[in-house]
Amino acid sequence: MKTQHRQIYHANVPAGWANDPNGTIYYQGKAHMFYQHYPHDSKWGIMHWGHMTTEDFIHWEVLPIALIPEEEYEVLCGCCSGSAIEKDGKLYLMYTAAQPDLQRQCLAVSEDGIHFQKDEKNPVIDASMLHKEVAEADFRDPRMFEKDGVYYLIAGTRILDSDMIRRREASGSAAMLQKAEEKLERPVRSPSIGDVSGGDPEVDGYGNLILLKSSDLHTWEYVGKLLYRQDDVDKEYYRLDGVYECPDYLVIDGEEVLISSPQNLPQMGYAYQNLHSSIYMTGHLNLEDGHFEIRHIGEIDCGFDFYAAQTLQTPDKRVIMLAWKEMWDRSYPTQEEGWVGSYTLPRELHMRNGRLVQVPVREIEDYRKNEIKVDRLMTTDQSIVAPGIEGNVVELSFTTKPGDAVCCGIKVFKGKEHQPVIVYDKEQGIIRVDRSQSGDSISGREENTVVRYCQLGDRQEISMRVFLDVSSLEVFINEGEHVLTANVYPDPGDTGVEFFSAGGTALFEDIVKYDIVV
Repeated sequence: MKTQHRQIYHANVPAGWANDPNGTIYYQGKAHMFYQHYPHDSKWGIMHWGHMTTEDFIHWEVLPIALIPEEEYEVLCGCCSGSAIEKDGKLYLMYTAAQPDLQRQCLAVSEDGIHFQKDEKNPVIDASMLHKEVAEADFRDPRMFEKDGVYYLIAGTRILDSDMIRRREASGSAAMLQKAEEKLERPVRSPSIGDVSGGDPEVDGYGNLILLKSSDLHTWEYVGKLLYRQDDVDKEYYRLDGVYECPDYLVIDGEEVLISSPQNLPQMGYAYQNLHSSIYMTGHLNLEDGHFEIRHIGEIDCGFDFYAAQTLQTPDKRVIMLAWKEMWDRSYPTQEEGWVGSYTLPRELHMRNGRLVQVPVREIEDYRKNEIKVDRLMTTDQSIVAPGIEGNVVELSFTTKPGDAVCCGIKVFKGKEHQPVIVYDKEQGIIRVDRSQSGDSISGREENTVVRYCQLGDRQEISMRVFLDVSSLEVFINEGEHVLTANVYPDPGDTGVEFFSAGGTALFEDIVKYDIVV
């Protein structure tokens, strides 16, 4: 079976299916990434926890599957997303045991970080421990953290208002049980083919996040919901027809940051062009009532393929983030190769003027080879090849000055038929990534699966770092102020790079290319 699209310096699932990264943590001298995994087919199936470790965020070692869905509480959907935490030298995993109309949280523990034993009292959190406002059918993706000797957990859910609660109670437990049994008789559908398409929020509740706390990881107390209506925050964030999936809470450069992946968040201008998004919120989390006071909301990545971002902290105090480099409700060309599931180049996170900044993990610089430099390149209504600037497993960096050009940019993975394009449109003040000529086609529920935009404004100078890896394209703009990620599927021989302008003259300076050799 051909594997022409397998990436070289990104983490890929070795075979089968993979989605959300789980349990990201630095433990016993290595960074661990667990991930949602179905090892028996390149399609979504009953979820296992795959496991990889790395010492440098570039070389990933695949370890034995950490969690296998063998218990009765894991039937149908499996061991779904969750997180990891160290306690008394042991590594604890908390994950969602998902069944139709019922999602509960479970624990597993390991002393070596490889072999895990599930807690005999699983599930350790169920609906009886929650407020009536929490929809037990959508209560998932627990993210644990510790502060001042207390353990906390943030999870995604839907929240029911008082009228919804009364209607549910009036319908009676028998009716709810019948509904659950009817669902059990139907085949479980993969999220990639429709389970994340939304529901009826007036019945199922609106997306939100909740906080729980514990003194020992086993006994948990409900604290409250995180998101309350703020006048200065768009109402769409409070009327989400879905769940704020895969939450993460962290402190970056002294600022509290909440990360999540909201399903079905409506597009707002050029933001949230995918059906499912990844956002960060800055603000303050009140650990007494769970309320998160929002100061700013931003999209993490403006590209096509970025979801379920998770972080970890290294011993040198860097905050590192990675995400699933795919998207729900899409087709996956690598299914024909027997695998689906790649992950972003890990990114170091910082705050700059109250906004999230992402830069490629510094360890990638250790794998640079065959440096080629071009000091200056000018184009006028044409495409130009810079000597030695080519490749499909490379890092490119340059600064462009649009001058009087209407637009300017770079074509990558260029061959006879293919050329993904990164364009700065000066008139509109946007960066555009166009993968319409990128090889194997990608379809999805969105009207547009080939172009993404990033609002940049009027800039006289723009810096870019572009990472190409066989079928991966990541663009870091202005030292990480904006990032766009895309999977593309060109032919193996598509290694050309061209610089271009239209409607005038543009200047490209300080062009540098490195081969990335691992």
